[in-house]
This record gives sequence, structure tokens and C-alpha cells, in this order.
Amino acid sequence: MSAVPTSPGYFLFSLDTELSVGFFDLDQERHEIFSKDGQRERKAVSAVISLCEKHEVTATWAIVGHIFYEHCEHCQRCPVKKWQGKYDSYKEAYGTSNPLWYGADIIQSILASPQPKELGFHGYTHRVFTESKMSAEDAKFEIDEWKRLAARHQITATSVVFPRNAIGHLDLVKDSGFLCYRGHDRIPRLYELIPILESFDHILSLSKLPLYDLDASAIDPNGLICLPGSQHLFNYNRSMENILDGLNFHKLRLNRIFRGIEKAAVEGKMVHLWAHPWEFRTEKDLEKLDAILSFVAEKVAQGKMRSVSMTEMAQIILTNKAKDAGK
Repeated sequence: MSAVPTSPGYFLFSLDTELSVGFFDLDQERHEIFSKDGQRERKAVSAVISLCEKHEVTATWAIVGHIFYEHCEHCQRCPVKKWQGKYDSYKEAYGTSNPLWYGADIIQSILASPQPKELGFHGYTHRVFTESKMSAEDAKFEIDEWKRLAARHQITATSVVFPRNAIGHLDLVKDSGFLCYRGHDRIPRLYELIPILESFDHILSLSKLPLYDLDASAIDPNGLICLPGSQHLFNYNRSMENILDGLNFHKLRLNRIFRGIEKAAVEGKMVHLWAHPWEFRTEKDLEKLDAILSFVAEKVAQGKMRSVSMTEMAQIILTNKAKDAGK
């Protein structure tokens, strides 16, 4: 029997939950990706919730604030009006109850699940949150509006996933009461030079899944806890994935993830996987998630791993820092 590590590994699972709002400025891509009525996307959310319940995995659902609404409320300060004449988004969202732009029912489904979870900030309109793309005034508006709508559901967020993973305004984020954010995935440099290598790497595990220590190195200069991603689950060549799925080899590309989870459990480190709920488009996609969460549950049952939210992970890191300071 293998020895249980003195400190368990930690599994984070974050979900960028945004519907069409995540593609408000990308008309062609949005029309290609999403269903006509939002039902497929809701089924995906329900399926992910069910798998988290089945395997007792905690998820951090990063919510775009606009989907807290049931319908357009003609707000006095309405950023959607700025889309008029620029994007089809304006006609789809303004003055409507279009289920691809409004998702209060999705929020209620997440909250109704008995499985522990966290709802975090993912922007109000999914605008890029960097200083070069957004003023501090607009960033504060995005945060304040998100909080106003979240309060309707008795939600107080302390975690952040930046829209399109573009990190910015960290001083304002800190001052607004947030504790942690998802940092950039640490992608091997070789992937940038030879992109196709990434697809083969997921199968052959030529490189190791990035794992992270639980110490003060996670605390950024603003005092926020940075929790980098280990892998975007669907950052994979979809054509190759369709071939694997068709041959019933759909779990083959999970090898690198499995090895990473095993290593995190052995070494007491953090592994952080993330996805968008809409990306679970087929039964094979859900079978992949089922296999990953089942593997995590196995490690948890062995006492080698804990499944935690982003905020829980940040609090553990802060506790570790305090213990180290007291030595």
C-alpha cells in the first residue's frame, strides 16, 4: 500500500459561464457556436452540475453578470446600447428576453445543486478587463453592476476569472474585496513554436501538466492570490478530437491530465482545469469530464487529494503563509 502524503493535492475546476455574452463582439463565431434557443447550452450546464454531484467535486462557476437577468430591464446606464450599429448583439439582447443573453434560470440551477460550489466574477459584459482596453471607471462599473445583480441571488463573490483571460485592474479588484483570480495557463514554449505538437502531447504526455505550489509565491504584488490554470480542457484541435471520438478513443487525450492529477496528489500540489459549459457539446465530451472527475474522486477517497473552490484554495495558501511566518 502506498503511503498517503502528509499534505494532499488540490483539484480546482473553474467554468467560464457566459452564454452568448462571451462572444458579444464576435458575431460570426457566436452564430456558429451557439444553439438558436439556448437549450443545448442549458443541457450542458445541467450535465456538468450532475457530474460534479456524482463525483462530489467542487466547481467554481465564473459568471458573466449579464446572465443574472431574466430579461432586458432597460437599465439607465446600459453598455449594450454601445453595441448598436457595431454588432448583431444589440438586436439580439436589447429589449428582449433572449435565452442566449439572459440566464437567471441557469444561476438558480447552479445554486439549487446540493454539491458545494462557488460563483465568481467573470465581468458584467465580458469586455476585456485590461488597462489598455478599459478605463478604471468602466472597470469599477463592471464590478459594481455584477455585485448589484449577484446580490439578488444572495451571492457575494471573492474569486475572479477575467474575460478572455486578459488580466488587469488588479488594484481595483483587490480594493473591491476579491481575494483571488485565475492566472494564465503556463503553456510549454514548444507549443507556440509547433502548435500541432500540443495535440499529440495530450496523448503521449511528452510534457508535464503544470502544477503549482501552495506557498507565498502565489500571492501577487497587490496581495491577491493568483491561481494559474493547468489546462483548458478544450484547448485541443477539434478535428483531431472528432476523429478520436469517432474511433471511440475519446479518453486517449486525457493521459496528460490523469498523470498531472496523480502527480499533484503525490506531491501535494494544485492542479487547475477549466472550460466553458457550452464546450460540452457531445456525449463523448461529457464522458471525458466524467472520467476526469472520477479519477479525482478516486484520489479524494484515498485521502490523497481535496476538491476545493478557488476561494478555498486561496484561503489555504494564506494559512500556509501564516504558518510559515510563525516558524
